[in-house]
Amino acid sequence: MAGQQKESVLLTKWLAKFYPTSLQWRRVRLGQVPDKEMARLYKVILRWADAIFIEGGYVNIVEAKLRPPLGVTGQLEGYRDLFKVTPEFQSYWNWPIKLILLSSTLDLNIAEICKKKGIKYEVWKPADWK
Repeated sequence: MAGQQKESVLLTKWLAKFYPTSLQWRRVRLGQVPDKEMARLYKVILRWADAIFIEGGYVNIVEAKLRPPLGVTGQLEGYRDLFKVTPEFQSYWNWPIKLILLSSTLDLNIAEICKKKGIKYEVWKPADWK
């Protein structure tokens, strides 16, 4: 199974186990498109968060990585900024946002960076994970 597919499976199982009744969106386009003519071009350059869900009065933005790269914290911070200008989420623009990095593998360096930046680093594997 390819890495991206396995990340998707990890995310799907995690959301189903821990947030089954939360309002959820997966593979979420973030940012704004200037007009419909440019939409096709922007489809290529826009950013896509793995998931967004609403829980406990917070908007939660999730990025799932099997082995998180160093730049993932910046990626999540960028998603937070883009969320606040994404027209489809205008009714949530003023809500507090939590950033979550979901991974099946603990990386102590990434954990420390996440802690400093206020990003929740969630390490979890489904029972049937290989």
